[in-house]
Formats: sequence, structure tokens, C-alpha cells
Amino acid sequence: MRRPQGFTLLELLVALFVAAVIFAIGYAGLAQVAANRAQILQVQRNLGELQRVVRVLGNDLSQLDPRPIRDELGRSISPALSAAPGTPTPLAFTRSGRAGASAHARSSLQRIEYSLENGALVRMTWPALDRAQGTQATRRVLLRGVLTLQFRFLDGRGEWTDIWPQNQPTEGGAAGTLRSRPRAIEFTLESETQGVIRCLVEVPG
Repeated sequence: MRRPQGFTLLELLVALFVAAVIFAIGYAGLAQVAANRAQILQVQRNLGELQRVVRVLGNDLSQLDPRPIRDELGRSISPALSAAPGTPTPLAFTRSGRAGASAHARSSLQRIEYSLENGALVRMTWPALDRAQGTQATRRVLLRGVLTLQFRFLDGRGEWTDIWPQNQPTEGGAAGTLRSRPRAIEFTLESETQGVIRCLVEVPG
């Protein structure tokens, strides 16, 4: 009599074990590919956010306007560009080229302020230059995970300073100081994900 054809229990167990090993290796490989893809997407997202911040900052600083502003009570005048490192608002300035400005708009000028709040870089825009009491700024968080943000200014003598306006007298006296602008601005931004980024912006005029 002929023996029936088939697999023994031992052969089935061996086959199942081999299949389980292959499936485990394949699953681990797919999981690693998925993790690498997610990491690459996150790096690209972080880089895109940083590029956008550099573009916004560069665009703002390249359109500085020498227009000072009055405070809410109209008693004092703030310079067209004001920089005070170590304060809640390290940079405030007037810029031209306001987006959406038309013949019906009051002005193409805009007051911009940058601040660093709990690791978040915040850009604030004011609806009017000489704002009234109670006027609120539009706040926009540009980037999170910012460690430091520093500015330097190249004056007319070719020297760098981190404070603007300078204490030294300028042409036109006090009015000239309020309207003074640097020749160039350098900003250095350090983020948790991308490290240190340094950019130099030329100020026209």
C-alpha cells in the first residue's frame, strides 16, 4: 500500500516559524521606512517654516520707512526704527509697501513689532501708525522653538551696533535721530531644530 502524500506536523511548524520570521522582518522594515518618512517630512516642515520666517523678516526690514509714530496719548514720538535688546519688544519699526493698500486706504505704511514670547517668535502689526488708545495689534506666531533672536545695525560710519537709534547726534538734530535708518541690518535666529541662522539685509535709501 502507498503512503498518503502530505506534510507532517513538524514540517508545518517549521514552515510557520519561517513565515513568521519573514513577516517580522518585513514588518520591521516597513515600520522603519514609515518612521524615516515621517522624520523627513518633519525636517522639511521645520525647514519650510524657517525659510518663511527669514523671508518675512527680510521683506520687512528691506522696506524700512523713516516715518516716526506718536504714542496713544500723542505726548511722545517713537523713532521710525527702535531696537532695544533684552526687552519684551526688541524691534519695532515703520515699513512701506503695506499689503492690500489701495487708493482708498489711508496709508501704505505699517507699524511692525517683533517679540520673543516663551520660545515663540511673534509678529505684531498695527492698523494705524499713530494709534489711539485701545488699539489692538494683529498677532501672528511665525515660529516656535526659537532660542534667541538678535539684531545688529550698520550705521553711517560703517560700525555695528545692537541699539537703535544711537545716542550720538545725527543730521537734523532730534528729528533726524527719530527718522534715522541704518545702512544694513543683520539678524541672527537660533532655533531648536535648525540651529543658528544669520542673514544680512540691506536697507535702501
